[in-house]
Amino acid sequence: MEEESSSTSIEVDFDIKFKMMLIGDSDVGKTSLLKKYCDNEFSQSYISTIGIDFQIKNITIDNKKLQIQIWDTTGQERYQVLAKNYFNSSDGFVIVYDITKRESFDNVNNWIEQIYEMAPNYAKSILFGNKNDLKEHRKVKVSEGKTLAKKYNIKFFETSAKDGINIKEGFESLIREILGDIASIKSARKETISLRDKKHKKKEKEEKKEPCC
Repeated sequence: MEEESSSTSIEVDFDIKFKMMLIGDSDVGKTSLLKKYCDNEFSQSYISTIGIDFQIKNITIDNKKLQIQIWDTTGQERYQVLAKNYFNSSDGFVIVYDITKRESFDNVNNWIEQIYEMAPNYAKSILFGNKNDLKEHRKVKVSEGKTLAKKYNIKFFETSAKDGINIKEGFESLIREILGDIASIKSARKETISLRDKKHKKKEKEEKKEPCC
């Protein structure tokens, strides 16, 4: 049984909480995907995300109440440094390209490299080929998306935020993958927090040792 709700305020009545990020080039439809999944809304006139934004999705899967922060990042290069600051605390990544823009597909490799460099080792990913409703303008074959996803051992969905194609299925495929590994994720989180605490304490001790001028 699955129940869903969306909210911009944080609620505390949940069993598990985790964070996901939408990443990819500008204008591939990341904001539209987020709005469709969280609010079941679609608009042709969304303004490109400046910096980073997020929504909260509350959902019940297998009798577990989940609260998911889904972060929408800009693909604009001048804001990518800001967006990258969120990579190291994300549990899952939705990598998005536009099937009508070849360059956005070619850049998927770069986005995945950034995940490898900055995200936790336990983070899960999924690949979305968005704007499936514009098939007549297609520049990327379905088979190419599948081949690329297979290369990185991740799942692949062609989606349409406009028509609602594979939105729920795609997001919840990633959510279930995260849930399936939640025990090791929690353990890895604790180790990461512990390591950060040790580094912070070490830095404090070193600062205290420095002679006063």
